[in-house]
Amino acid sequence: MKKLCLSLLTLALALTAAITPAFAQAAPAAATAASAAYSFRERALVELKNVQTELVSLAQAVPAEKYTWRPMEGVRSVSEVYLHVAAANFGLTALAGATPSPGFKFQGYEKSTTDKAKVVEQLNQSFEYARASIEKMSDADMLKPLKFQDQSTVGDMIVHIVTHAHEHLGQSIAYARTNGVVPPWTAARQQSQQTAPRPPQD
Repeated sequence: MKKLCLSLLTLALALTAAITPAFAQAAPAAATAASAAYSFRERALVELKNVQTELVSLAQAVPAEKYTWRPMEGVRSVSEVYLHVAAANFGLTALAGATPSPGFKFQGYEKSTTDKAKVVEQLNQSFEYARASIEKMSDADMLKPLKFQDQSTVGDMIVHIVTHAHEHLGQSIAYARTNGVVPPWTAARQQSQQTAPRPPQD
């Protein structure tokens, strides 16, 4: 019995020694494959679409008469914040190597209109331009060198475009709330909670 146990132990150790190197080689290979499968560019496109949906729906929910409202002198108004985001989408995407949007100029763009319909149109067009331009870039393009403020690659600039839009979405939510406007996605969630059937009561 003792000899049998020793033989089984020896066999187990031998199998472990044989299998361990295989797992050791497979783990880095799996990690490399997963890394290669992940596309930063594709994720950036998803984030841009998400922030476009929320920012545009918010811009549509804010009354036209509130587009000139600002919390105090010296800061951007409602329309200026939206056009500031649009300007970044147009301008920074071009700086990342995209073909510039015809007719766009940074100078004076934020104050170019306070008309709600035109602002919403420009906001939508700027996101469509940014996403269409980034879709044409390859993952390898993300590593191309670029110099703008603290961005040193095209990928850095794409991150900046996405985070910039999200930053001003937060600002726009605060502006809307101050003026009594509930963000549409929050209003929809609250409505669904009110209309949802209540569970049976004991």
